[in-house]
Amino acid sequence: MKNLKYLFQKHLKECVFTICLIFLFSCDDDGFLEEEPLSLYTPDNSFITSSDFEAAINNLYSGFRGGFYTDTNDWELSPRNKVEGTDLTTWSQNANNYPNELIPTSGLVYSAYWRPAYNIIYDANVIIAYAQAESSELSEEEKLRVEAEARFFRGYMYKLLANFYGGVPIVLEEVTEPKRDYVRATRNETYEQSVIDLNFAAENLPGIAEVASYRISALAAYHALAEAYISLGEWDNAIAAASVTIDDPNTALMTERFGERLDDEFNPAIPWANGGDVYWDLFRNGNQNRSAGNTEALWVIEFEFGTPGGMGGGTRWETFAVPQLYNLQVINSDGSRSDLIPEVNTYYGGRGNGHLNPSDYFLTQIWDESGFEEDIRNADHNIIRDFKVNNPASEHDGKWIYEDNLELRISNPNRVVFPLIAKVTSMGDHPIELWLEDQTVQGSMVSRGPDANTTYHDDYEMRLAETYLVRAEAYVGKGDFESASQDINVVRARAQAPEVLVSDVDLEYILNERARELYGEENRMETLLRLGLLVERNNRYNDQFDFYPHQNLWPIPFSEIEKNTGAVLEQNPGYNQ
Repeated sequence: MKNLKYLFQKHLKECVFTICLIFLFSCDDDGFLEEEPLSLYTPDNSFITSSDFEAAINNLYSGFRGGFYTDTNDWELSPRNKVEGTDLTTWSQNANNYPNELIPTSGLVYSAYWRPAYNIIYDANVIIAYAQAESSELSEEEKLRVEAEARFFRGYMYKLLANFYGGVPIVLEEVTEPKRDYVRATRNETYEQSVIDLNFAAENLPGIAEVASYRISALAAYHALAEAYISLGEWDNAIAAASVTIDDPNTALMTERFGERLDDEFNPAIPWANGGDVYWDLFRNGNQNRSAGNTEALWVIEFEFGTPGGMGGGTRWETFAVPQLYNLQVINSDGSRSDLIPEVNTYYGGRGNGHLNPSDYFLTQIWDESGFEEDIRNADHNIIRDFKVNNPASEHDGKWIYEDNLELRISNPNRVVFPLIAKVTSMGDHPIELWLEDQTVQGSMVSRGPDANTTYHDDYEMRLAETYLVRAEAYVGKGDFESASQDINVVRARAQAPEVLVSDVDLEYILNERARELYGEENRMETLLRLGLLVERNNRYNDQFDFYPHQNLWPIPFSEIEKNTGAVLEQNPGYNQ
């Protein structure tokens, strides 16, 4: 017992002495409890090298592409929400009463823009903070480039949020713990923050010839900056910013045919399928990038079929905006029926599902004032209004359904047959893996599966033709209608359309020209909300919906208001909680 006590006391003294030595020589008060994760990625160990930051920047591009181009899990998400519920469309498969979707509790108002925008803002804030941190190994030049690219995305998102929701909470730092006391800035303050960020980006990003087509250049930033200045009514600043992009020697509208499909042989069975003008060429697969000689592409959202990270090869525009022509039947003389085409066909828009119908405003009214026959954007190969029967089993093979006044059997008129807008289809560009071995009817494809209803080309987020129309809008705001007409006529000259008279130029005309030139490219919903014209133009041109007066802004999502318990996050007027 005595020996045990002695041993215990001896070892206790040794342990205490050892512990004291550890505290004395091996630690400091501040760092003792500081954890250093060796197998876990955190911001502190993930933003150090140039390659770390490059990966983070690439994640911004991926988040933007996923959030605003390929998120199609629900009917209200991209890309259909760019045009649905606007003057460009009428019947919609799922939105029986679209105005009633614009309520605070709707998934649409949270998932379509609020959530992806703030996700990008959060990531941008983290990148900006760590680019300037002591742990960063970036050179001063690299820091400037990284911050400029991140601030472009942040400014671009604040511009978008202001357009949709008005004033929103402005967050400029990384959020590292729960925060429930957000308050809204004013709409103008949100635009002003966008201007600050986009100015920084425009002044510090490289030129367009120095970056890949999917990367932001200074010219893309100046384009976005012009839009932000317009929202503030700063016309001269908007004109100056747009002019930087327009006047750059590396940019010009494409005026001659170019690209991948120039050598296509004419096929009389599908006369619309070989194009015939430069506007058609702009939207063929492989023609969107500057490497194809395209000098009007400012920012291209890229996709690649069969490649990891390629997002399946494109967006689902065909799902939404192309009719189900493969379900259209013609009546034979004996009363039997035969299909317009025996299989889904790439030259008939692939496997469209007819979710959206173009409005009469888009199909008729805007072309009546533009030169219906002259404007190449309305040519028979760009907006296909009549279709040939292309089925050897039909007695009507080779006839046109409307020109030859064929009797039709249409299961669902809204979804099965309406004019086909070639720019949102893959017209002959679907991957060869989707084509059937039997090409008795040229272009026959697999009839099922998501791959057959995808639009296989890169998308323009910004194109120089839009920059001209942005500057024209700024000139109208300033009251310089002569200069506005000159910008509009640059776009119209490429389209071989008659010149607009100075006396006819106003905001209405610019909106019509944007529809003619930018259908399926511009976010029409955003444009109309920015101008406060969503309600008026829908109620005038969209015969499916009647919008309510307060819906020129979207509501703040109720989920954001509900969890913001530390302060009042004000709702937009007219929306009940």
